[in-house]
Amino acid sequence: MTAFAIVTGSLWKPPERRVAKSGGRPFVTATIRVKDGEASQWWRIVAFSEGVQTELMRLGDGDSVCVQGAFKAELYKPESGDARVFLSIIADHVLALRQPKIGSAAYPRKARKERDAPAQGGAAAFNDSIPFGAHDVLARHSRGARRRRIRRASALSGART
Repeated sequence: MTAFAIVTGSLWKPPERRVAKSGGRPFVTATIRVKDGEASQWWRIVAFSEGVQTELMRLGDGDSVCVQGAFKAELYKPESGDARVFLSIIADHVLALRQPKIGSAAYPRKARKERDAPAQGGAAAFNDSIPFGAHDVLARHSRGARRRRIRRASALSGART
């Protein structure tokens, strides 16, 4: 029987791509911090699916994330301390809760500049000027409308203009 969990928190450090020693199978690991008041829970995330690996590697430390997958809790006792619980999830699904921080290692500025650059060889530059002095007409209309509102308000209050 497998237990499943959904965990929402923030990445503690950037995810790391690794390769299994036994078969050369690639995987990604990450650590999520879940705040509970002043205390924190630490979850180790392991992703074997290519899609989940890609999504995790797109994120950087501090990014908010939601992870779903098989849950595993292990008890371990270091020689110099109290017993602790080691929480981990084999991730089936990963969802970034916000866009990655621009300029972070996971989302470099160079890629953003290339994405936001205008297309080359497209139509001529768009010129959106208002023709025939229409902006003057609009300005006069606005002033005239303001005067009419003032006159109506004065008439309603009984004052004379």
